[in-house]
Amino acid sequence: MATESINKQFDLIESEITSLKSMIINIAQQQNPKEILHLKGILKGISVTEEDIGGAKKSLFKAGM
Repeated sequence: MATESINKQFDLIESEITSLKSMIINIAQQQNPKEILHLKGILKGISVTEEDIGGAKKSLFKAGM
């Protein structure tokens, strides 16, 4: 009797693991890899100077610390 009960519990756990595995695989397949976002033309008429880029780099690295 005890062995039969344990076997039923193992079968239940095995089916739950299989179900979880299937759900994880489905979720992983639905996620898209990161797409490259091109900013070309987003700010038409705006000119970015080397000074602007330098200031942005300083600001970025200052915020990261």
